[in-house]
Amino acid sequence: MSSSKGLRITCKRTRPNPLFQEWLEDLHQEAQEKHSKLEPMLKEALDSISKYPLPLKSGSECAILKGFEKKLCIYLDKCLDSYNSQNTNRELCTNIHTKDTPTTSNKPHERSNNPVSSTINEKLKEQPQNSNSSSSVIKYNKNSQTEVSSGEDKELESSSASTLNQASSSKLNINPTSLKSKNMKKDKTYKPALRSGGYAILVALLENLKECPNSPALNKDKLIELAQKHSEESFTRPKPDSFYTAWSNMSRLITKGLVVKSRSKKVVYSLTDQGLNLAEELVKDSAMIPTVNDIIFNNETAKENNHNVINKHINNFETNSTNEGTIKMLAGSFDIILLIDKSETGGVSKKHDPTVTQFNKYPNLRHEYRSLKVGDFTWIAQNKSDKNEELVLPYIVERKRMDDLAASIKDGRFHEQKFRLRKCGLKNVVYLVENYGKNRHVGLPLQSLMQALANTRVQDGFKVHVTDSLTDSARFLAIITKILSIEYKDKNLKGGDKEPSSDELMSFNFFNKSSMKTKALTVTETFIKILLQLKGVSVEKALAITREYSTPWSLIEKYKRCSEKDGQLLLANLKYGDTDRNVGPSVSKSIYYLFTSS
Repeated sequence: MSSSKGLRITCKRTRPNPLFQEWLEDLHQEAQEKHSKLEPMLKEALDSISKYPLPLKSGSECAILKGFEKKLCIYLDKCLDSYNSQNTNRELCTNIHTKDTPTTSNKPHERSNNPVSSTINEKLKEQPQNSNSSSSVIKYNKNSQTEVSSGEDKELESSSASTLNQASSSKLNINPTSLKSKNMKKDKTYKPALRSGGYAILVALLENLKECPNSPALNKDKLIELAQKHSEESFTRPKPDSFYTAWSNMSRLITKGLVVKSRSKKVVYSLTDQGLNLAEELVKDSAMIPTVNDIIFNNETAKENNHNVINKHINNFETNSTNEGTIKMLAGSFDIILLIDKSETGGVSKKHDPTVTQFNKYPNLRHEYRSLKVGDFTWIAQNKSDKNEELVLPYIVERKRMDDLAASIKDGRFHEQKFRLRKCGLKNVVYLVENYGKNRHVGLPLQSLMQALANTRVQDGFKVHVTDSLTDSARFLAIITKILSIEYKDKNLKGGDKEPSSDELMSFNFFNKSSMKTKALTVTETFIKILLQLKGVSVEKALAITREYSTPWSLIEKYKRCSEKDGQLLLANLKYGDTDRNVGPSVSKSIYYLFTSS
């Protein structure tokens, strides 16, 4: 007697909730096309339900997953009620038709347009009529989700594409004779939004096909390199609090039959005939839409209007200056170049570095990567005939992401960096702050960060500009570069290896050497750094105090000749900043107790 060992067979659903997933996919696609603010929430909901391994019976049960807010759950419940009601009417219609006629039609129903609403917001704001969302039950659950086989799963997936818009119908009493005509509307064609990840992939594959018709397939690295310049999203860095990148659109393109994934030695991607037609259509549609680079650098209109955007700081060129070592550049003999600190990148030679990629989108933007001792961005005027002659324009930018700003406040770098920016010799300091997603997990309460930026603007006199992403920051810097090019194109410049003045600039070499952290500090500079450690002391207040008492010793000697009450108020009436405000009694008292035995 022989015994055979049994094998365990495990069935796993590829799409446990096909209807919910299909409805969310259509909502998310529409949100992308209309640039709706609900797109991140819908994307999060779609990702979470795609990964959830168990069937869900109602939209209310979806609330356990990320991204499913109350309105979205109510919307899914209404779609589900409509779907169940239409299925009941369809079965009735089929039974009547079978009795009356000997033959039946097997043509599949195509997806119809969604009649619920014209906008995403209205869809989610709708309230279900005569339905209880908490008691909604999927009727197909009896045969397809409790005892489901692999074949039935596939049948559900293929049929779910035609149910989203039917489920949204508000008229549940359907006339059997008009049921067929209502469901035979043409399927909505998928078309990725301009400069989205899907758009960039299709256009990149099309460009490669035209350049290399004998090798139309690309591997992932090469495809990302070609596609990144066509996308506003990063192909390598996920969005905050998400795993989503522009590359995530590839799976949708493959599912839609636009891109085919094949394997020879490596996995490669190429366009299908359908994908080729759509890519050509996308290129044709975007041909008349100018790029951001063209808008900034190749737009000839309104250039002269930009002259008043930035204040004029350089006077006319003085021809009688013959000082040795002075750099003089006539109007039109120099280029304005944006300098980017190397520490802002992961390495200039690193593949797909996000910062490098963003600035590569602007082929007309003159920029270089250098090691800056202070700040993250600045601008120089470089002599066209002698590249070694470089003068620094009076503008410097310190870039902070919200989480980095919080970290610098906690470890004390925030005040130290502001002090060095103030002492670098460049008059106009800009704090460029990037939002980090929804600014939820950045290390400090958002209110504290906003207060720090307000103090930076009011007390320190710095300009603060807030952007939503690295893409917006790069665009802002490109615009400023263009404005500076217009501002200085008719000016004669001069300067040298010395501190700048109202009519002279300093050379780049002098700027970088004088801004080094390891540079020996004077007693007054050390005194300022000590004062900045006290609560309530800004750079302006510290400078006002050191103008009156340049060293700690001079202040201590003055305290010795004062009574305790007079000493506590000694610095209270000192004026600081452009507004001539008082240092104040609280700060004065703190400094008194710091430098006296009391």
